[in-house]
Amino acid sequence: MTSLFFLGKTILTVCLYIIILRLWMQFVRVNFYNPFTQFIVRITQPIIGPLRRLIPSIGRFDTASWILLYLVALIKVIFVLYYGTINAPIWNIDYLFFAFAAIAHALGYLLFWLLLFRAILSWVSRGQSTADELLTQLTEPLVAPIRRIVPPIGVIDISFMIVVFILIFLNMLAIDIFGILWILI
Repeated sequence: MTSLFFLGKTILTVCLYIIILRLWMQFVRVNFYNPFTQFIVRITQPIIGPLRRLIPSIGRFDTASWILLYLVALIKVIFVLYYGTINAPIWNIDYLFFAFAAIAHALGYLLFWLLLFRAILSWVSRGQSTADELLTQLTEPLVAPIRRIVPPIGVIDISFMIVVFILIFLNMLAIDIFGILWILI
């Protein structure tokens, strides 16, 4: 049963990452001709496209994508709490709030991995790949404000480390607030 729990949780987490990535790409207005960006759009379009016909956008706010993100997070919370170690009831009104925590959890981890991949790729490709371009566009809104306060030390840019430190601190703070639930989702 543990293997099925792992598989379900992983699939739901990857779905959360993909939807968050699509929303983040819209927010920072990345180059949509990038092959990685087109991949994310193509795999989410079969669900978001019909949903947009039912739920129109409000200005620049992509209502359909946000509702889909919330629903996937809610499904993940119900799945984890019901099939996980807690054996909670299948439905509880608190799950509506926990879905927001699952979104915040997935967003924090996704940003951490994007920053880590950008740092590693900067050592290897030196900005010459399409992946590096996309990672720069996705992470620069987080790194640029820190870089204005703390400039690079010679050729070493510590703004990545500061953003990662902030993400780790927020993760530990969330563990203090939510306890075992934060670790499970």
